[in-house]
Amino acid sequence: MKNLFIIAAIALTFTACSSGADQEKALLDDVVKLHDNIMGKDEQLMKNKMKIDTLLTTVKDTAQKSQLIRLNAGLMVSEQAMENWMQRFDPEQKDKSHDEKVAYLTEQKKQVMVIDSQMNTAIQKSTQYINQIKK
Repeated sequence: MKNLFIIAAIALTFTACSSGADQEKALLDDVVKLHDNIMGKDEQLMKNKMKIDTLLTTVKDTAQKSQLIRLNAGLMVSEQAMENWMQRFDPEQKDKSHDEKVAYLTEQKKQVMVIDSQMNTAIQKSTQYINQIKK
């Protein structure tokens, strides 16, 4: 009976360690997938920035120029937010406890989701305005 208890305790310990590592890996995978998704939008962001730069040289209307400048700023802010996040992100979290790693990765996931939303909005608004001007 005593041996069974020891075996169960050891198995439980290994299971807890494994599930902790699995949780960390799952969170890291989520963060990386979000990052990759955002980076896939970078091409459209750059295209919109170039189109806006071109339009700024040709548009005469002050209101249109102001709107183009605002849209371009939105694109640049979202791009810079992603660059800043990538520079600060530490996927390894060496010498951190499981709870610290989970808290860090959870926070990073939230931050990347905000950046994704920000970039989606900037791309959508700039694309709509560019298409409107070209008509």
